[in-house]
Amino acid sequence: MARLLSLLGGTGLALALLFLPAARGQALTASEHGRMTLVLLAICALFVHGSGFRFHARWATHLFSPWVLWPAAAVTAGLFWTA
Repeated sequence: MARLLSLLGGTGLALALLFLPAARGQALTASEHGRMTLVLLAICALFVHGSGFRFHARWATHLFSPWVLWPAAAVTAGLFWTA
């Protein structure tokens, strides 16, 4: 269930990133591009977890757990769309 939620969350963020910045009708600044990079990394991590990939390294398993990914994705998305 957690993997499905990660996959759906990554898909939702990817679609929001695709449509919402273009809907603003203005170019992104340099700092917004930097924050967008963090959102893209969070999306990729959600897709990795959601696809069911299993790491052998313990540190990677902990890094790609939902307890780390979901708050990180929420924070990076919040930083991008509110600031």
